[in-house]
Amino acid sequence: MAHVRSLFFDGPLAESENKAFRNAQLGRPSDIIWNITNRCNLRCDHCYMAADGHVLPEELSDEETIDLVRRMGEAGVPVVFLSGGEPMMRPNFWEILAEVNAQGVRPTISTNCTMIDEAVAKRLKEYGVRWIATSMYGPAEFHDKMVGVPGTHARVVKAIKALRAEGVGVVLKTALSQDTWPYIFDIIQMAKDHDCGMIYICDLITSGRSEGEDDSRVTVEQWRELADFIVEDMLDPDLKFEYDVGALPSVIPYIAERFIERGVDVSKGLERLKTISACPVGKGHMNINSEGGVMPCQFAQDWVVGNIRDMSFADATEACYQIDLQESTGICAPENCEYSRICRGCRAKAWQREGDYMAEDLTCILHPERTRTIPVTGPDSAHRSPSAPCATPGGCG
Repeated sequence: MAHVRSLFFDGPLAESENKAFRNAQLGRPSDIIWNITNRCNLRCDHCYMAADGHVLPEELSDEETIDLVRRMGEAGVPVVFLSGGEPMMRPNFWEILAEVNAQGVRPTISTNCTMIDEAVAKRLKEYGVRWIATSMYGPAEFHDKMVGVPGTHARVVKAIKALRAEGVGVVLKTALSQDTWPYIFDIIQMAKDHDCGMIYICDLITSGRSEGEDDSRVTVEQWRELADFIVEDMLDPDLKFEYDVGALPSVIPYIAERFIERGVDVSKGLERLKTISACPVGKGHMNINSEGGVMPCQFAQDWVVGNIRDMSFADATEACYQIDLQESTGICAPENCEYSRICRGCRAKAWQREGDYMAEDLTCILHPERTRTIPVTGPDSAHRSPSAPCATPGGCG
């Protein structure tokens, strides 16, 4: 994940990003994506979790979920993304959300919006939710076919309007593939027209229901076209719209190079990238699944480093930080790319393709033949993750 405006300028997530950044500097959890259930009422073609209507056999009990939130508070976790499946299908969703607020953790809800009406939107606002994230893949007929349930597009649009009426920010999410590419610029415009503050564009993750569909990814040239469009939007002084890009870390140095060509000062973003690279794996970011499994990345659900039932947050954070002490290989290796430490390549894609999370990321969009223009001198210019995370006073529990 990389929020372009907040990284290089001042974006709508600056406050949350600053807290996550400080935690990463201290070796604490910077943010947690928590799949509180595997249950979902949609059947999206590309779902990387293959979520369905079933609860996984070892799902955390209600008591365990509340205890886990309290542990997050004790560990100083600044931000938690409550996701699924569809998180609102979990019976104690509201109890979890209430405890998140009681612990001073900032919640974002990743939901398909099918369970949100005017009353629920008001309740989310009352429970301290500032942002929800919901998916959109194209026009109504296409979207409904993609998610497997007729009428979903209309319900999402209605929910967005209800949420914005309550002052809850909305992130419109989409998975970029050859199927959704024809609609991507319309989806961006739709986000703007519906007063969504941000769009999250994720490269296709070929796991779950999309396993083996690598040929469905858009081309490097298409991603460059989209990145150039983002650059132009960022340079519009009247636009405050935020772009978040997932599962394609190389887009961030690509955009930085375009900014440099336009005379933009990228030093703020560069300093942050030295602490939290474009791929956040090993930088304080972690995922917890509905059975308590701890993963360095939500897109690699079979890459598990332990279970939060048996680990302290200090142990879980340390296990993730150990990844950052290793170097990527192939085209992502420091000797082959000066941006290795600020980009890192997508570690989930490496894991899925090779079973080696430090393997090269073959979806890189940088021009290999061009001279690098971002002022980095090599891997040692980046701040390595702390060797003893959570060792500071008041650190992780």
